[in-house]
Amino acid sequence: MARGVTSFKTRTGGLIQADGFIGSQILTQGKQFYVKPRTGSDGSSGRSPSQAVKTLAKALSLATAKQNDTVFLFAEGHAAADTTDYQSETLDWNKDLVHLIGVHAGGPVAQRARVALLSTYATASNLFTLSGHGCLIQDVHFFAGVASANPTGCMKVTGQRNVFRNCHIAGIGNDANDIAGAYSVLLDGGAENLFDDCTIGLDTIARGTAANSGLLVDTAATRNEFRNCRFIAQLEHATNHVHVRLADATAIDRYLLFRECLFYYMSANYATAGTGVMNLPLLTQGYVIVDRCMAFSDAHGTAIKWDVNDRDRILLMHAPTPAADTAGVARAV
Repeated sequence: MARGVTSFKTRTGGLIQADGFIGSQILTQGKQFYVKPRTGSDGSSGRSPSQAVKTLAKALSLATAKQNDTVFLFAEGHAAADTTDYQSETLDWNKDLVHLIGVHAGGPVAQRARVALLSTYATASNLFTLSGHGCLIQDVHFFAGVASANPTGCMKVTGQRNVFRNCHIAGIGNDANDIAGAYSVLLDGGAENLFDDCTIGLDTIARGTAANSGLLVDTAATRNEFRNCRFIAQLEHATNHVHVRLADATAIDRYLLFRECLFYYMSANYATAGTGVMNLPLLTQGYVIVDRCMAFSDAHGTAIKWDVNDRDRILLMHAPTPAADTAGVARAV
């Protein structure tokens, strides 16, 4: 039997074969490609760890859409230079059913399998776009932070039925990136995507000099779900930055679901308290569903609101006091 091919016995004693596993979890008929940002070479085949390519762009070009091919991004140390694939332009993950898995210890924040902008990046665009469908993105840290007012955000999702698992997606990673409309995640018409156990945003760079958000939703994004995710931000203005912002009256369709998520604001010396978790327009379609979530801000005895605009388009479920817009909001005592 060929090396790397996994076999399983059927109930009748016969063998079935598959080329490997996606993230050691999901059986796949596809090929595996290996990326080592520090020691790899784009002149290599990418088909084994010893023949790893250097960049995700090269690995993606080698992968075949709709075959469940898997790209493994290796950490080669703890320092950012040892583990980061630096982008000089937006990386568009545009092939259906091509998966991306980070290889490292597996922590929840700033994972060492990392994708980031080059320090010289000054383009009015984002770091990573997922336009493909049916992709699994797991255990990868996406970081957009450079000394320029041009980059718009970290990740844009236009595809459907993708799964993000244990990823940290951090936009506005530099003071210069704190511009109007900036984001960590933009759901731009993306539908039926799942973010599971992810961290959205960061709390090392204060934001709020302009109206922006951790999650920006637009273009009738439909049935997207965030499950057990952490939304984090450091504030320097009480209202400009929110965790979730809906762009206009038709930003969502059907629903946008948050299940067992934490929404966390902090500020230097407890000086700035966020006034609300979300900023909703007067929607003409869809609901935001908040199920067993918790929000916290440096508000001391004052509870922040779920929707700063009181649009009555949030369905608050299983909160301590479901009738109140501040239910499920923690207070410092």
